[in-house]
Amino acid sequence: MNKRKIPVISIALYALAGLLVLYASWALYHSHSYISEMMELNQIMFSGNEFDIVNFYMTNSAQYVVFAVMLFTLGWMLQKNTAGTAGNFDNRSKGKANGKSALPYTVGDAEAGDEDFEEWFQNNDK
Repeated sequence: MNKRKIPVISIALYALAGLLVLYASWALYHSHSYISEMMELNQIMFSGNEFDIVNFYMTNSAQYVVFAVMLFTLGWMLQKNTAGTAGNFDNRSKGKANGKSALPYTVGDAEAGDEDFEEWFQNNDK
């Protein structure tokens, strides 16, 4: 079986995301009960106060869902990044990855690019 180790920081980010989802659901429940109670007592009417009611929900619960999604995504990206590069680490340390240079270009390529620029500059200089 192929067992992959999940990095500790990914586990921590997943745990924080889970806690934020729990808190967001708890806050959503209490926000809804508070708004419902205010409407039953005729202290607030929905028409004319739509923005305030939606803003109340957003500030008390929805932002924590967004934070949880961001933390979960960050943990997932970190996990995928470490799983994808673990096998190629030795090859990259030698300067080669999968038979190709680990760098996007070599020094010779950069010098050739400089010569092309100089040629272009000379041809377009007025």
